[in-house]
Amino acid sequence: MKIEHYHDFLSYQSQGLKEKATETITKFINSFENDEEKELWVLEYLPKFEPNIYGTLRLRHELFEEIVFPVLLAGYNNKNVELMLWLAKLCQNLYQNEKIWEKINFKPEAVIIEECYNLDPDNEVIREKLLGLKIYQIDYHIHEWPAGILYGHNGATIDECNILLDEIPLIRKLDTNKEHQEFIQDYEDKIKEYMERMEVKWGLKQSFP
Repeated sequence: MKIEHYHDFLSYQSQGLKEKATETITKFINSFENDEEKELWVLEYLPKFEPNIYGTLRLRHELFEEIVFPVLLAGYNNKNVELMLWLAKLCQNLYQNEKIWEKINFKPEAVIIEECYNLDPDNEVIREKLLGLKIYQIDYHIHEWPAGILYGHNGATIDECNILLDEIPLIRKLDTNKEHQEFIQDYEDKIKEYMERMEVKWGLKQSFP
């Protein structure tokens, strides 16, 4: 691996010299001799990448596809939580390439983070990240209230509402500082009210504890 090609790439990229940047990143990728070199570079350099102005971490697509993703995929398959977290952080790169995303069954960031939590439930960084994602999802599910509860791009069905209700105990557990308990309870109440409305409209029967 010839690191000077990577440094040249960074220089050309900062100057806006696209052709030179493409040429040097290709030379850098082709300079790796084996998978061990790729893994060592990824582990050293990933922590040095910074989010863009929108707070999103996104790598040059050639670098991600050829060098970074194979290392992270191996880590994911081996249940390496550290590498799984990096895979979640780089979800924007995943979403942009369906052939690569398919290799982890099109799992989004929140699912990967939840898998990390299941492997390491005492990790505070993972817990806080997962809680934040769950609260964000709640905001989405109820953002058209009182019209209804969203699931995907459509109104939730009874079965989908039950899926949302089944997640609530985990969300409460994640909220160890009790900062969101009222919000979570309000969310649960809205789901149940929405389901009762559907019962009246469609003649469905649903009982709640």
